[in-house]
Amino acid sequence: MKRENDQIAYVGVDPGKSGVITIMKDKEFFFFEMPTHKVETGKFTKTKKPVLKDEFFHDGFRDLTFKIRELTRGYKLKVCIEDVGGRGGWSATNNFEFGYVAGMQKMIFIMLGAEINMVRAQKWQSYMRQGYSDIRKASSTGKTMISDPKAVAKMIVDNEYPHIDFRKTERAKNDDDNRIDSFLICMYCKRINS
Repeated sequence: MKRENDQIAYVGVDPGKSGVITIMKDKEFFFFEMPTHKVETGKFTKTKKPVLKDEFFHDGFRDLTFKIRELTRGYKLKVCIEDVGGRGGWSATNNFEFGYVAGMQKMIFIMLGAEINMVRAQKWQSYMRQGYSDIRKASSTGKTMISDPKAVAKMIVDNEYPHIDFRKTERAKNDDDNRIDSFLICMYCKRINS
């Protein structure tokens, strides 16, 4: 029989403001979106009500850390975080903000004493795609065909995990790419640690 401190929770982190944290504990999955709050845009509706939009909420990381701590209390945490560098085509401000949020996400698990593995997208995708064919799509110019990792990821979860809802909300029509990626990173973490 396993003692409480022998239990392991596996975590996959798709970093960034729109990223998701997936936790697998006792064969159950939990998705954590990045914290947001409503802010006024300075625009108004026809009825003179302020138009609101969701904005990233830094202070929400405190609550997120507490929720994850409570969920995983008594479990050893093994975490895989996608290791992403700067992105071409993004402004310096966007790259800085992405790195800032990714650092905060990593800090959650440092504070919780987790075993952290930074993994490049190509590595976890290659591992999880074993046995699946590549799916290609037209490039942005339409002149060449390029690999479509999002379509392959969707095919994997549709085939292997059809019982899991990857939509962001119950009203959403489509699965959320960030949920799928964080889930597959979580499954990669479990497989390399089993």
